[in-house]
Amino acid sequence: QWWRNGHSHLVESEIWLMRGLSPSSYEKIVDRGAKNLWPMWSAAGRSLFYMSDRSGAENIWVKPLTGEARAVTQFRAGRVLWPSISYDGRGIVFERGFGIWKLDTQSGQASEIAITRRGASIGPVTEHLTLNSGFQELSLAPDGRKVAFVVRGEIFAASAREGGDAARVTRSLARVAQVTWAPDSRRLAYVSEREEAQHLFLYDFGTGTETQLTRDAKNDDAPRFSPDGNLLAFVRDDKELHVLELASKQERVLAKGFISASPRSLAWSADSKWVAYLGLSTRSFRNAYIVPAAGGESRAVSAIPNANTGTLSWSPDGTFLVFNTSQRTE
Repeated sequence: QWWRNGHSHLVESEIWLMRGLSPSSYEKIVDRGAKNLWPMWSAAGRSLFYMSDRSGAENIWVKPLTGEARAVTQFRAGRVLWPSISYDGRGIVFERGFGIWKLDTQSGQASEIAITRRGASIGPVTEHLTLNSGFQELSLAPDGRKVAFVVRGEIFAASAREGGDAARVTRSLARVAQVTWAPDSRRLAYVSEREEAQHLFLYDFGTGTETQLTRDAKNDDAPRFSPDGNLLAFVRDDKELHVLELASKQERVLAKGFISASPRSLAWSADSKWVAYLGLSTRSFRNAYIVPAAGGESRAVSAIPNANTGTLSWSPDGTFLVFNTSQRTE
């Protein structure tokens, strides 16, 4: 049942007593106006203990059969759940604040019971999972020896040749995506939504460390390593093409406009001096553009209305670009 902080008339309840088998033997013990639950007899059977939020917070109350009800505990906030009274009526145990509490019914003193879990590990434990579905973002390393993929919102890496157990790369509650390998096959770049905007992260397998690369208030997408491994191109807010120098952590804007934020829509030249991307022209036609990685003028290298599939490749010798178009006449 959903619970909200404070009193709600939707969960008000009464406690009744049946003294015999005839209909006239029913007697109301606790009136509504509060949530009243879990009645428990005292050892002598002359009073009832129960949970009520009549005071504004959930507490243990007692109601003599011939007297007025009163609060036994004096909690000002929190919940009192699943109370259970002992056979001799001297103690009541219940859950509160995700812990176990005990109440002395004679003195009204309540305290949390310290619980030590014997054999519990003091640090992170190894968990082995066998998964057969839900795999995403498959990315093969340039050396062909390793493969990275996303499953259950985390990045794992495994041997692409021998197979075997995969090693967990990320440990975060946030979604990760757009996994790409560095040319040295020792680093991974990816996008993670750990704050209000998604940022770029770098994982180094040599040191086993993760580094956050960007911290802007707007979303970053499409990380792509330069062939020499020194630069990382990416798109910010679908409107700016950036390049990040990994050694100095300095970034600069290469181009502005409406830029495709798909990882396959960015392509580096083999000499790491040029970046090709797909962007919109002034007439809203998507075409291929190139811009110097060191900064400079960006210019269109195609002029057709619909180069809009988001896939762009640069030839290894740097002499031509390949991309798709929905123009059926081309």
